[in-house]
Amino acid sequence: MAAETAGGAGLVLRGVTGGYGRSTVLHGVDIEVRPGQKVAILGPNGAGKTTMLRAVSGLVDVRSGEILLGGEPLTGLRPDQVVARGVAHVPQGRRVFPDFTVVENLRAAAYTRGGRDVDDDIARVLDAFPRLGERSGIRAGFLSGGEQQMLAIGRAVVQRPRIVLIDEMSLGLAPILIKELYGRFESLFADTPAVIVEQNPSVALEHCSYVYVLSNGEVKASGPAAEFTSHERLMQAYAGAVD
Repeated sequence: MAAETAGGAGLVLRGVTGGYGRSTVLHGVDIEVRPGQKVAILGPNGAGKTTMLRAVSGLVDVRSGEILLGGEPLTGLRPDQVVARGVAHVPQGRRVFPDFTVVENLRAAAYTRGGRDVDDDIARVLDAFPRLGERSGIRAGFLSGGEQQMLAIGRAVVQRPRIVLIDEMSLGLAPILIKELYGRFESLFADTPAVIVEQNPSVALEHCSYVYVLSNGEVKASGPAAEFTSHERLMQAYAGAVD
């Protein structure tokens, strides 16, 4: 894989239509994430936010359009091929291996890298999340929800990705823990572009520079995050009233 410039690789979705079986969820989605940029995907339940992330990761059938990472096509690749090209996906619900220890989970996430400096990255994760360091030999199924989210983020770190996709990091967590997680996320991925799906608009607007609002599988509004700090503007976007 060619080395990326500072800021990681840009992601582009052009006219992406796709879904599950006979059901079409995404209808011509156009999104751009520039190198180093943190982009929020907002919208009501059922808008297609998670499906969009899954399409990038190769987990959803893309029927038309294209997905490019650093100018290279991802469309039609298997999930393992997408990972190998530098996409780290932190899914909703964490999805860690419950019977693996913390360290085993982290090591498993680095399988596409082989043994190159993996121990250094594991140490970096455990240093960033001291609670994981204290529980490094404990099976992930015994961790709290917040600790499992730390581990899910840590698994993305050891992949050394070109871009990170993260789905509902704040789901079910206390505000103080959400603040801690986003702070760690920003320091660990300071130069890496990210696509962040959030049900909590205020959290997303605080940590992202650009916003896309999805509804019924279509982009209804987009713009700098500062434009969406107005409650009225955000509600209009959610209702699809803003072009």
